[in-house]
Amino acid sequence: MTGTSIQNLRLFGLRLFRVSVLVAAILLIRNESHSDAEERLLTVEQVKDFFPSAASLDTRRDPAVVQDADGGTLGFAATTAPGSNDVIGYSGPTHSLLALDSGGAITGLRILKSEDTPDHLAEVIRDRSFFAQFRGLKMGDRLEKVHAVSGATLTSLAIAEGVLKRLGQESESLRFPEAITLEEVKRLEPQAVSLRPAKGFRGGFEVIDAKGARLAIATRTSPVADAIVGYKGPTDVLMLLSPDAKTLRSIRVRKSFETKRYLGYVTGDDYFMRLFDGKSIDQLSQLDFEKEKIEGVSGATQTSWALAEGLKQRANRLLSDLREQVPAYAKIRWRWQDTGHLMVILSALVMAFTRLRGQAMARNLHHLFLVIYGGFWVGELLSQGLFVGWARHGVPWKNAPGLVLLGVVALTAPIFTRRQLYCHQICPHGALQQLLMKRLKWQWSPPPRVAKALEKVPYALLWVVLFVAITRVSFDLNGIEPFDAYLFTIAGAAAILIALIGLVFSLFTPMAYCKYGCPTGALFKLLRSSGEADRFGLRDWGALGALALGIVLAIAY
Repeated sequence: MTGTSIQNLRLFGLRLFRVSVLVAAILLIRNESHSDAEERLLTVEQVKDFFPSAASLDTRRDPAVVQDADGGTLGFAATTAPGSNDVIGYSGPTHSLLALDSGGAITGLRILKSEDTPDHLAEVIRDRSFFAQFRGLKMGDRLEKVHAVSGATLTSLAIAEGVLKRLGQESESLRFPEAITLEEVKRLEPQAVSLRPAKGFRGGFEVIDAKGARLAIATRTSPVADAIVGYKGPTDVLMLLSPDAKTLRSIRVRKSFETKRYLGYVTGDDYFMRLFDGKSIDQLSQLDFEKEKIEGVSGATQTSWALAEGLKQRANRLLSDLREQVPAYAKIRWRWQDTGHLMVILSALVMAFTRLRGQAMARNLHHLFLVIYGGFWVGELLSQGLFVGWARHGVPWKNAPGLVLLGVVALTAPIFTRRQLYCHQICPHGALQQLLMKRLKWQWSPPPRVAKALEKVPYALLWVVLFVAITRVSFDLNGIEPFDAYLFTIAGAAAILIALIGLVFSLFTPMAYCKYGCPTGALFKLLRSSGEADRFGLRDWGALGALALGIVLAIAY
């Protein structure tokens, strides 16, 4: 093996070691997060603001039944967790409580717990109109357009998605708790020998024949139709669909709260009971009773109308399920901010790898663009609070793909290009320091020994970050960096103070904060390769020591 080959192998091993340490730290943080999974546990105290006379909760039902001292039903309560645990806002998920009246409509919403940035969450909580948009919604309902909170867009959209996801979940029927049985399906499909839950269709079952083939999909109108009342009450209808769930084959009434006489009129009318057979789910979802000349059964008009309306509403839910069965990439929600992040990345590449880097005017214009657009306008900066949130709960690739791409570029550029692309060409705070650099005639540099001590501060902060991330002590990591200060209307005092102090020092000590205070920059520096001269050094020993600390903490906590 030649000397060049050995050198390349050594450099590759060093890069692999640094990446492995980072991946191991992420796994430690994520493993600790999973041990703290949310549960659907509610207490009476949590619902008393919505139901003052609440005395007990029947949590055997879903949603839980809120009862008074006499056992009467006051309403219902549901939580968005664990379904919302994988809906990441800016840095983490949010667990919410839904209060519903006796008819199943939302009357109130409260945040129970959030792993998102505290400042962003506080901005959402202050916006009453955000919570008001959910009032009146029922299980199965959707919002055509979600009102997001300015300055906390990702956080508010994640909360909204968690709520809507909970409304879309197939919960236990409050009126018809009996599940679909094989015996009743056989009356519509005699060849059925077993049922199994249908993946992708809430409340649906695959109807299987003796050879294991799927004959049909069986579902029912409840709980979607529980609030649709005919003459006296709602009706639950069994629906047998084609194997692809796109066409209705036949129906049968399962149970009803209608009077026996009116219900008998409907079930005894063979023409009406076969009227919907063969219609596509799309046709059913848009059914216009007058246009289609669908007349109610004589003597039981309200009962037959309620049955037809229940089929229509269930068809809408099935359509929603069909739309969700799309490839993962189709679920990405591209925002204007993501387009902006892409523009920032492209401009950074141009400035880093072309001659424009040597032109003062081009550099200044680029830095100004980063400060105004990337900082004060968009305000989505990479930080330790953000990275820890992603490590704990996963990255929001569906809701913020541009921000995730920014993180990928920031982490991989030091490894493959030997440049800290984010620190030098993307970060708005770094850009502002460069604009302020040497604006004063008087400049000062700390003595060599002091400078060396100060340079270790960012790495010490990384140890603090790892400790907080694994032990989950109550500490806001966004308060150790200045990046939230660019959204000054929602930023905490600590972030603003650090930002101001760092900028003042940068006037007479160039890039003071980047050199002596930034843990995020230190993380990128740990990953950076310095080419052929690269050696296993003090920073690598420090990273190895931090990993050892992380393992000890993970075991201890």
